[in-house]
Amino acid sequence: MLKKICAGFAALCLSVVVFASVAQAEELSPAKRQEVLRLIEAMGGKDLIMQFVRQNMGLVKKFRPDIPADKMPAVERDISALVSEKIAAPGGLADQLLPVFAKHFSPQEMRELAAFYESPVGRKAVAIMPSAMRESKDVAQRMAIGMIPQLNQRVNETLQREAQRREAQSPVQGAAVGSGQL
Repeated sequence: MLKKICAGFAALCLSVVVFASVAQAEELSPAKRQEVLRLIEAMGGKDLIMQFVRQNMGLVKKFRPDIPADKMPAVERDISALVSEKIAAPGGLADQLLPVFAKHFSPQEMRELAAFYESPVGRKAVAIMPSAMRESKDVAQRMAIGMIPQLNQRVNETLQREAQRREAQSPVQGAAVGSGQL
């Protein structure tokens, strides 16, 4: 059960850190480390992870149906505490994210990003962006589904044009077409 939660937690972390890629380990100065931690915090990393834990308590209930409902709040607190510990522990998620951010952003860029995410509009972006992205995805999917007939028509037209072009380029077919015989 905990493995599934941790696997989901890892997937969330990757989606939270959209710009994450495999980073080469590097030594970070204390100042750069602080800039990265400030940016991660400003982006709502800790809150998003705790929200993820709350949203996935259904998995705990599914894999541990023996836990009484009145005990679930205590279980959730303990899982949240464990996740928080693992994030902050030496070598934990926070330490592993540091080189990723340091690789992609200069200290000045991290300060500017953190300032944005700490601003009212930045805090609002962190709060609503996940649901806005889900809604945007739904809108895009509906539009794509609505375009299927036009896409099929366009593909058929392209295939017809390509077939006509091939026929016109073929010496034997071109002569036959030119003489009126097929």
